[in-house]
Amino acid sequence: MNRSYAIAGAITVGAVLWVLSGQFGGGAAETKGPEAAKAEAPLQSVRVAKLSAVPMTAEVLMPGRTEASRRVDLRAEVRGRVAEVLAERGRPVREGDVVLRIEKNDREVALAQARALVAQRELEFRAAEQLQSKGFNSQVRYSEAKAALDAARASLRRAELDLANLEVRAPFDGVLNQRSVEVGNYVDVKDPVATLVDLDPLRVVGFATERDVAAIRVGGPGKARLVNGTEVEGSVTYVSSSADAATRTFRVEMEVANPEGRVVDGLTAELRLPVATRPAHLVSPGVLTLDDKGTIGVKLVDAQNVVQFVPVQLLGHGDKGVWLGGLPERITLITVGQDFVVAGQKVAPTEGGLS
Repeated sequence: MNRSYAIAGAITVGAVLWVLSGQFGGGAAETKGPEAAKAEAPLQSVRVAKLSAVPMTAEVLMPGRTEASRRVDLRAEVRGRVAEVLAERGRPVREGDVVLRIEKNDREVALAQARALVAQRELEFRAAEQLQSKGFNSQVRYSEAKAALDAARASLRRAELDLANLEVRAPFDGVLNQRSVEVGNYVDVKDPVATLVDLDPLRVVGFATERDVAAIRVGGPGKARLVNGTEVEGSVTYVSSSADAATRTFRVEMEVANPEGRVVDGLTAELRLPVATRPAHLVSPGVLTLDDKGTIGVKLVDAQNVVQFVPVQLLGHGDKGVWLGGLPERITLITVGQDFVVAGQKVAPTEGGLS
């Protein structure tokens, strides 16, 4: 019996001690609370890269096309039938080359008559001049002879031009782009017979916006990428001072050397004109992020390893990334893990480049 009481007493004392230990232990745990538990949690790891601003040349990009520097419609200066065609479409011609000839008909006869008339009028004028010097001829007769001689000489000059203009010649080196007549066609004065284009130098024409046109200067360098992948370089030769009424854009012309004529007229192109140099950071597009307001920016780490969101300006695209403006000269950029941290959060940064 005494033994039973002793066992029961021991169990009671043990139970009381267990309850008391639970109360005080639980109270101590509750005293720490969630804030203590949060303080003991490990910091979020992020990968960072230390970057410095470098000079970046800002470019104005604009759509455009290639154009011949000169385009001329060759026209007949006399009427008649086409007797001979000497230049084929699409072939180069040199300045002075004969493109086609028109039939002479009786123009050589007219030239001979004009020469004979001039010779006759010269004899008549000399006779009138001698008589007038001796007082046997009036001033009126002398003036009439002089006028007749001048008219005969004008007729001779017209006959010579008519004969010379039977040949339609190229006014400059170029390519015969079109020919609208064949042998046997009848042409009248001012009828178009062919189109000549000059492809060297070549123009690349673009259309600048109202925002960009003020930065473009005549004489500045430029590049253009053609639709076939070809890249050409040149210099700006013209910037319009008046906007197109329909598009509100300004015509810009860049001149490009094209000695072999490989770049043709009418190709779609994109002009890239450098206009200014400013400090910027070249980064991967993957580091860009948005804040709660939709502002585009990047996340940096300060000296205390606290995350900062900084808005940026997109200045342009490069072969290795995008150029950003609006950042301090030296930055510690979060390159991996930026989507898992927020501004004001302390992190554990590890340098690991831009990969």
